Amino acid sequence: MSSFVFLVALTLLGVCCSATAQYWRQMTFRADAPGIDENPLRGFVPFSGMKQGADSFPHSMEWFYLPLSDVIVGPNTYKWSALEKKLTEISQRGHQAVFRFYLDYPDRRSGIPQYLLRSGLRTFKYRDFGNGASYLQSVSPDYSDPRLIDCLTRFIGEFGAKYDGDVRIAYVTAGLYGFWGEWHVTGHPSAGEAAGWSMAQNDKDALLAAYQNSFHKTPVLVRYPWVSANRELLSNFGFHDDSLLKDTIGQESWQFWRGMEKAGTAESWKVHPTGGEIYPQLQTGLWDSWPNTKGQDVEQTILSAHVTWILDNDLFATVPNQAERTNALRAQRMLGYILFCKADHIERMPNGSAVVTVSIENRGVAPIYASWPVEIEAMNADEKVVGWGNADWPLASLLPGQAASWSVSLNSLPSSAKTVLLRIANPMRNGHSVAFANAEMGTVISGWLTLNLIQRP
Repeated sequence: MSSFVFLVALTLLGVCCSATAQYWRQMTFRADAPGIDENPLRGFVPFSGMKQGADSFPHSMEWFYLPLSDVIVGPNTYKWSALEKKLTEISQRGHQAVFRFYLDYPDRRSGIPQYLLRSGLRTFKYRDFGNGASYLQSVSPDYSDPRLIDCLTRFIGEFGAKYDGDVRIAYVTAGLYGFWGEWHVTGHPSAGEAAGWSMAQNDKDALLAAYQNSFHKTPVLVRYPWVSANRELLSNFGFHDDSLLKDTIGQESWQFWRGMEKAGTAESWKVHPTGGEIYPQLQTGLWDSWPNTKGQDVEQTILSAHVTWILDNDLFATVPNQAERTNALRAQRMLGYILFCKADHIERMPNGSAVVTVSIENRGVAPIYASWPVEIEAMNADEKVVGWGNADWPLASLLPGQAASWSVSLNSLPSSAKTVLLRIANPMRNGHSVAFANAEMGTVISGWLTLNLIQRP
């Protein structure tokens, strides 16, 4: 962070400039601080249907797919109960959701709204990716049909109007187009097949523009950086690599991170999250050793692509053994943000209030992507609250390797106060608060960082 930005942050947030270095209390870094492995908006993610118990791998998010036909029940007619059910179930477990809608998922029932099929929308059968191996068989819709494009853009508008900023949602992936909603129809159209297998570029841009116009709070992630040549449009999105550790890094133009560089989106992680799914065939046995012997190097991949969250269903399918757990935790602690409170300063004011200033450093690979409310409490020896306050800090602006000092006011700090506690509160009721990578984390109350009083001599 430049000195100019740092000073502006201090001025805007009312930091008490009389605080000098000699009155700051230095704090202690702890990589495995309580709650750090369940920090919100980052980490490894299971499918929402996985059995979850006390011995499950720690996580704060759950993933699911949803067929579009579960929501669109007629022309401009929406029934949100299926989505509500999933979001409610996940939030009741204290987790937030990552998900996408699909039209076509190989070997699952079609997600195409029935009214479109009844109106004559063409569909294409296929056997790729095991489609039809079970009694279910999906079909690919005619992506050149303007009725379908109109349906999708209208849906995105309604989706955003209802759910943008919903605290139960961590991230949305754009979905809707292609196999699994991954924005590709690999192998099609083959010789002799109709052009309707592929979506025209202007229609792809129309879907992205609809997301841009409809989502202003909840981050939306796109599968590929080359889905559009419109860099201004792409600048509104994060990205997800669903072949993570297989094709993420390397010098080939089709590899994810090389594609990000060529598309001019290699710094999108500074304002939009990067996530993805470990290539399914690599998941089994991935965490048997460190460094990993399957797929691309985990550490290099996370550092290069600034990855915040990863879908790794196999990690949650069974209880990992000690080696698997240790190695997976090591990787999880590299993902996303790591906020360390380096020092704190507490100064009493003549009117009985106080100003608490903290210096926070991001030791992760990405920002937090959310500026959640900051809460502070002063407690006496009986753990009774005797003062409180709150603030809004620009947490999302704190990039890796940067530090900033921010302050918050306590309405009262009586002489009976023995300690001060601070937390970054998850706006979702019963959601995980942000754990600092500090030895002082949770020493008085779980989920709160303990700041001891510093008296002026």
